[in-house]
Amino acid sequence: MSKKQNLHIVMQAKGGVGKSFISALLLEYLSDKSKATGIDTDYNNPSLSMHENLDVTYLNIMPDGDTVDIRKFDDLVMFMFENEKVKGKDCVWDIGAGTMTPLFAYINVNDTFSLLGEHFNIIVHIPVAIASESEADCLVGLENMITSFKDKCTYMVWSNEFFASTGGHSIEDLDAYQKHKSKIFAVVNMSKRDVLFESALEKMKKRKQIFSDVNMDPEYNILEKSRLQKIKQDYWTMLDIVIPTQNNKKEDK
Repeated sequence: MSKKQNLHIVMQAKGGVGKSFISALLLEYLSDKSKATGIDTDYNNPSLSMHENLDVTYLNIMPDGDTVDIRKFDDLVMFMFENEKVKGKDCVWDIGAGTMTPLFAYINVNDTFSLLGEHFNIIVHIPVAIASESEADCLVGLENMITSFKDKCTYMVWSNEFFASTGGHSIEDLDAYQKHKSKIFAVVNMSKRDVLFESALEKMKKRKQIFSDVNMDPEYNILEKSRLQKIKQDYWTMLDIVIPTQNNKKEDK
């Protein structure tokens, strides 16, 4: 990665496959490691901006619901270039399923990633709900992004086992992954855990909280806190290997 700012974009046209959780997790991780901020453009379910202890700006780029206001897309790009909240920080952008289709078209028509790439290392995070009913749609999204954006960004795939209804394969077994394997920088495995761990994690997500909120919250018992701490440690260990931060760059100088 170059010494430009890092822009992490969580993208997937299929809804309900873990985008909001991944966005919050990434932003909390980056906030732990360096200075970080978030952008939420999901007009239908702005979950990232609902986290009180994350620095997130909500930008409504579709103020009339399903109607696309192309000028708002321009405002979004200029926000990333000019707003003081973004300068010198790692940035996480949660697009949201509702805005994915028009934004995807905007990015392609305007060659937006080439422009953003002058200032940012662009890392596109693609959730895939492995072994679930949504898997095929997620793989179509992966295919569309990699063939459209090509080498203008770095790709990370999040293999989400939470929704798995059948077992027997991993993302590495799939033809769509093998086809684009050389272009995918890393796979983050979101392993399915036992019911007690999953219950604690679902409780945290429903309360719109992040891991750092839990320790002082009396609504969680000591066992729930311990389980969530273990989940956090597992993710942080994986992300330490694959996620660049602004602090990494300072240390490299």
